[in-house]
Amino acid sequence: MKKKVLKKREINLSNIIEEEIRQNSIRQGFSKNLIKYTKKIIKKKTDEHKDFTDIPFVTIDGEDSKDFDDAVWANYEKEKTKIMVAISDVSHFVSENDPLDLEAKKRGNSFYFPDRVIPMFPSEISNDICSLVPKKRRKCIVIEVNFLNDNFKDFKIHRAIIRSVARLTYKEVEEIYTTKSVRNKNFNLISNLYETYFMLKKKSEERGKILFSSEEYKIILTSNEDFELKKKVSYQSYKLIEEFMVLANSVIGNFLKENKITSLFRNHEKPSKEKIFNLKKIINENNIDFSSNFQNQKDFNDLLKKVKKKKNLFFFNEILLKSQSKAYYNEKNKGHFGLSINDYVHFTSPIRRYSDLIVHRNLISAYFSNQKKKNFMISDHLNLQEKKADYMERRIMERACSVYLRKKTRYEFYGFIDAVESFGIFIKAIDYPFSGLARLKRFNFKSDTKSKDNVFKVGQMVKFKIKRNNIYNGKILLEKIRLVEKNEKF
Repeated sequence: MKKKVLKKREINLSNIIEEEIRQNSIRQGFSKNLIKYTKKIIKKKTDEHKDFTDIPFVTIDGEDSKDFDDAVWANYEKEKTKIMVAISDVSHFVSENDPLDLEAKKRGNSFYFPDRVIPMFPSEISNDICSLVPKKRRKCIVIEVNFLNDNFKDFKIHRAIIRSVARLTYKEVEEIYTTKSVRNKNFNLISNLYETYFMLKKKSEERGKILFSSEEYKIILTSNEDFELKKKVSYQSYKLIEEFMVLANSVIGNFLKENKITSLFRNHEKPSKEKIFNLKKIINENNIDFSSNFQNQKDFNDLLKKVKKKKNLFFFNEILLKSQSKAYYNEKNKGHFGLSINDYVHFTSPIRRYSDLIVHRNLISAYFSNQKKKNFMISDHLNLQEKKADYMERRIMERACSVYLRKKTRYEFYGFIDAVESFGIFIKAIDYPFSGLARLKRFNFKSDTKSKDNVFKVGQMVKFKIKRNNIYNGKILLEKIRLVEKNEKF
């Protein structure tokens, strides 16, 4: 069967997304029977949830978020700190092997695109009854974690009803805290969250979490046909929520491991010997005085500190990320190397990840009923669906960028050499999210050569132009490559 190819006049973001969805066989929409079933089960009542509506939980998400599956609250005191993370109790409404569960299992996760979301559950679940919208009573699993003198003391797990007092964005929270907006009704609450975050952040660093940083881009729709590419703003409030979620995930992971409960762990193993070898080679080629076998997280953090003031810091962040193993789901616990956590699960996003729903069921069965739930082998399928989502995100960004660059073919760009091959060099742009190939046969690409020819090495900063830009497949050819001078600003 021949693939449908978009005609030139049809090339726009919406059609690019539709084509990728079709080629990757992503399930869209829900049957009438499933919607009917959903409307029936959302009326399900319970007596097993405590009343936590007096606790002023808040949700903190992106401006365009619609499914709010986590809310937070904290009271920070040096001697005694209490943290509560509330996660939507999707398992209350979605029973194992019911029609909703079977459909969610097939999808594996929600798929997020610049102009749409293909959810794991119908909107009645994802955007309504299970979404922690403000002023509405919502069923949750609440992780209560207590610290004494900034040291972990104990934790409790509750099935509870909460009522979020506010739907806040990362930007709002950042502004309220940094400007010390004491008149804002949520200031004290936000201030407590930040003080708690600083404590958790310090503990993460002491534990050995690898402090990666990378620049991410976002497609911003300006109309039905047009869009812009912008760097994501790295708000501290984003990292705040990240630390709270990591805490909850690690607490649950440790409980499941200590009680020998079979579940679905989120594993991130040490980099392979091959990746370490390639990393060390790149370090040597870039004349970085750093010797290490990279056997632990400290080695990676030490290298990041070493290159912090380097002109090509962007490159080193990227190359270190590339050196890492791919995180994956498995019934066997292998720990999380990047976070430096021995027992880790995904628990905090049951609306959009099926893995989290599995963990919820395992936890509820063990903690509240003292029963060990049998797991079905599903990790391979979930890993595949996650891989598919990541691939589509990269492809859409790649093709969208190609369309975006149509009017910039005469521009000069800065970038770094990402890979060197016998047929040419691959260059990753710095100010735009694209990579391209320069076929430079007349140059010598071997970094260890003693030739007097021009030598290109991985990590070198270069300036270049676009030679050919294929908006149909996102492939870009480059030309007029030159090395950036030491005193040249970019």
